[in-house]
Amino acid sequence: MTSMRESPIRRQPSRRPSWLLPVAIVGGVLVAVVIVILVVRMLGGSEETEAADVAPEPSCSTLMVAPADELPLPKKTKVNVYNATETSGLASKTARDLKKRGFVIKDVANDPAGLPIEGVARIRYGPKGEKRAQLLSYYFPGAELVELERPGTKIDVALGDSFTFIPPQPDIDAALNAKEAVLTGPGCFGGSASPSADADTEEIVIEDAPEE
Repeated sequence: MTSMRESPIRRQPSRRPSWLLPVAIVGGVLVAVVIVILVVRMLGGSEETEAADVAPEPSCSTLMVAPADELPLPKKTKVNVYNATETSGLASKTARDLKKRGFVIKDVANDPAGLPIEGVARIRYGPKGEKRAQLLSYYFPGAELVELERPGTKIDVALGDSFTFIPPQPDIDAALNAKEAVLTGPGCFGGSASPSADADTEEIVIEDAPEE
């Protein structure tokens, strides 16, 4: 008896589409690019956040400034000239000199305060007249600046026993235009100093009086 063997059935292997491999490669590249972009953004964002959290250091710079750049002109300064000495006519003579130099002269008389002044002069002013008083301090070197509780910008110059004459204008101009280093900015711990007044000086009531 003859047996017959069934021949095995051979199946053809399935073929993948030809476009599948390029698509897979492109997809992989895109995924890699997206991952790189996300990582870069995360790292960059953390650096920006750290930079934002660090407050910038306050800066400080140096400027060259002359007193004349900040002080008013003589023609903007009204002055009372008072004589606190025994020298007759000293206030009138000084007032004429100040007028020639551009100041606006108001009262000329004996010092109504009636107090002796051993120094060069006392320059009395209110809070609004501080800059004008500083200007006059260049015309009366060594004068004492005295701030009073008084309105307006008018300045009193009370001449003392040590006063002789106002310096020549070229010398005053040289001092006013001399450049000084001034620190400016939030990081500075100092600055230029201005002539200061005696904070404990009592207010002096000024009344007009004829000069002797």
